Amino acid sequence: MTALTAMARARRAGALVLIAVATLAGAGCSSAPRSSDHEIAPTTDTRTAVADAAMQSLGSAYRGGATGPRAYDDSGLVYAAYRSVGAALPRDIQAQLDTGKPIELAQAEPADLLFFRVEDSQGGDRLVVGLYTQPGEMLMANPGFGGKSGVALFNTDDEFWEQRLIGVVRQLP
Repeated sequence: MTALTAMARARRAGALVLIAVATLAGAGCSSAPRSSDHEIAPTTDTRTAVADAAMQSLGSAYRGGATGPRAYDDSGLVYAAYRSVGAALPRDIQAQLDTGKPIELAQAEPADLLFFRVEDSQGGDRLVVGLYTQPGEMLMANPGFGGKSGVALFNTDDEFWEQRLIGVVRQLP
């Protein structure tokens, strides 16, 4: 078991305890403990909750069409994270792109969505989505693009992702 897998399993195991603690302490409190050692950039409580919910899936497997909790595809991960906090988001990746407010990457905040055009295994184009967590970082359920598979953190400044970025959208105020 890799250290990343062990951390992800520990996060998931402690998720219910953390949710209970956050609820009792006031979920809107910005000083509530995080569900992981990973920091989410400062932002609104709803955005933080979406990003934290997505981080609970770190280390989960990739599976096309899956929306969790054991496996996800890229649009299924962001859909599940938004849904877990009661925020509406379409399940379809193209609808996720089309319904959001376009912004520049430099304006991105946690829970904003980053869209990329990548080549699939059959040589065709495929649209993929990641969830912005902090400057230079996103979380994505990935079948293997950019060298990682499953739900993992990716460097948005990496040349692979920079060359394929087609849009950033904001779904939450």
